[in-house]
Amino acid sequence: MDNQKKVLMLTNSELGQANVFLAVAHELLQLDSRVQVDICSFAPLANHVSSITQPGTGNGGNGRVSFIQLSGPSWKEALFGRPDHQFQELCDIRPTVWNVAKATKLTRIGCPWTPEEACDTVKQLEQIITDTKPDLIVVDNAFPPAVTICYKLKPNWVVLSPNTYKEFALAKQPNQQYYWKYPPPRSTIPFPVPWYQIPLVYYMVRKMFLNDSDTWMLQHVQKMKETIDTDYADWAYISIVPPEGLKILLAARPEIDFPFDVMPKHMIPCGPILKPTQAIGDADPDLAKWLARRPTVFVNLGTHASVTEKKAVEMAKALRHLLQRAEKRHTQLQVLWKLHRRGDYELSSLSDVLGEKWLEHVRITDWLDVEPTAVLESGYIACSVNHGGANSFFEAISAGVPQVILPVWGDTYDFAKRAEWLGIGKFGNPRHAPDVDARELGRNLEKVLFGPRAQGIKEKAQRLADLCRDGGGGRRIAAEHILQML
Repeated sequence: MDNQKKVLMLTNSELGQANVFLAVAHELLQLDSRVQVDICSFAPLANHVSSITQPGTGNGGNGRVSFIQLSGPSWKEALFGRPDHQFQELCDIRPTVWNVAKATKLTRIGCPWTPEEACDTVKQLEQIITDTKPDLIVVDNAFPPAVTICYKLKPNWVVLSPNTYKEFALAKQPNQQYYWKYPPPRSTIPFPVPWYQIPLVYYMVRKMFLNDSDTWMLQHVQKMKETIDTDYADWAYISIVPPEGLKILLAARPEIDFPFDVMPKHMIPCGPILKPTQAIGDADPDLAKWLARRPTVFVNLGTHASVTEKKAVEMAKALRHLLQRAEKRHTQLQVLWKLHRRGDYELSSLSDVLGEKWLEHVRITDWLDVEPTAVLESGYIACSVNHGGANSFFEAISAGVPQVILPVWGDTYDFAKRAEWLGIGKFGNPRHAPDVDARELGRNLEKVLFGPRAQGIKEKAQRLADLCRDGGGGRRIAAEHILQML
């Protein structure tokens, strides 16, 4: 094809990061017939790439999008599959100032691979770039081997991120605001930070920045330099010392983030970047029919966050309380609950808690055959109960659905605070996070759905959804910026 433009996308295979790449790849193919997209990642992403719709060709395969598979463990396999990281154990501890020193090991989430595995992936990526000769490389900020090789080779590249301004702009704020103005990740300190909690913010942030108790990342720096003569680089480098001319395409926009005094011009807000999804009536007519019976609370804590039986029981008690309150108000309500169980327990234990009266009103499943976005956009969802993952938060915002957030790690706590700051929902469990207390969660669900501010929450969520559709939506805005860079 004359004037063909080749885009190489380097991303983790987990959908929390990869979804924005799939969405933008789809849009690039729609907007410009000259574009060829190669998506390079680990094996779990292959099927998702093959499903990208191409103009005139139906679903993917041998058209203008292809998948390049990396060998080695994916991010999830490297993090969750290795007891030494203690990831789940550390996520389960209370996010208090007393635990911040212990939790600093959670920084391994940024690069969970061993130094040897990281070096091997860097070498694979270098060869792929040499072989494909892309006109532009689009990089996942949470994929350090890809960031490293781009810092080394200095190609024409751009960062595409599902994250927010805070993760990139905080270091650029005046007067060291990261020490006092914004709550640290993995904390229940609200925004704005109360004056009396500023010393706690200073201590927690400094402890996390110094992180002198874990040499994991230092080992990567040393190994990479010694074995492949390459300087290690990651997300922090992009935030603090970005190369001249590098642009960062964000899935956020100022109206759905915390306020910042300085908005760096190389950070481009695109609004939520979501994949197109099949309407729920076409994808799962049975579920669509069930949802249409009553306004529905959609409970979905993501694919990575598993729920213990104890936590699930407390959530079930809170949902029972909500259904009882709805009945007293002569309001129809039901619950769709996608439950990722941790451990071997039966759903009957939750049915017993809910009681026979409410079983018809609650549908619990470990899998949905439709995208969560399709459920949220069905028009039947009154509230999204989610874990505060970036995709979950932005999907609910784009659908105009109020949220109750039960955070589980890192920046998920920030999204709980964003929901409250923006006036579109509640932090569901601030006194017990990451655990759940039935009374606390029940009260917060009731506030969002029936409280004196419930109507205002609903209206604000809808206004933000309307705003996020400006310019054709986030995936189109991001794709247009990429086309300008080719």
